[in-house]
Amino acid sequence: MMRDVYISLILLVRQMASNQVLFGVIILVCMFALAMLTTSNTLSATPTTAAPKTIKVAAGGGNASAPWTLFVPQKVTINAGDSILWYNPTVEAAEPHTVTFVLDNSTFAGVASPLAVSNMTVFDAIPPGSNNEPLLIPGESGTNTLLGINARTFNPVTIDSQDRVQFMNPNANYSIAGDEKYVNSGWFLPEGLEKQYPGTGNTFMATFEEPGTYDYLCILHPWMVGTIEVVQ
Repeated sequence: MMRDVYISLILLVRQMASNQVLFGVIILVCMFALAMLTTSNTLSATPTTAAPKTIKVAAGGGNASAPWTLFVPQKVTINAGDSILWYNPTVEAAEPHTVTFVLDNSTFAGVASPLAVSNMTVFDAIPPGSNNEPLLIPGESGTNTLLGINARTFNPVTIDSQDRVQFMNPNANYSIAGDEKYVNSGWFLPEGLEKQYPGTGNTFMATFEEPGTYDYLCILHPWMVGTIEVVQ
């Protein structure tokens, strides 16, 4: 397009200028003006920024007879502002997994949680008449020890830099700032099988705001690890 404008301008000036010297000067001036215009357009162009993207990572897989305990892919490199969506693709098996970032070793949480309860406490099985019974360990001073599932592994939860604990709903979507001590997805299962563990979800999404290396694991299968590399 610029070439066509340039040729048209030369023809116009040639018709207007009778003096060859004047014609040459005008041509030089026009060439300089066009060069400046092209440079100005190049410098003023607005740079394009890639839109944030979401990458899916499988937590587990396989089937009831051979469930997998690994993240696929195990390592992902993303840009700051991008998100990872973890899901559980295991077929016909209520095999739970977690995505857990232990950013402060003191916040590592076990699956089982011992709790002191009065030995007068009565627990009713749900549903009534089912083959369920709480694990109670006799204690002293009128108490028993109840061994249950740790809510800080079962539920989505974060512990920030000030030790404040915040629980989230199943299928949480959380933005990781990078200064948290603990970020946990809670148990999540294949879609349709969450009824096996009431209160669980099917996915967990995290958006990574700051560059860095974020290692994580499944608390239920500690050898099941992954890494998110976040670049600027």
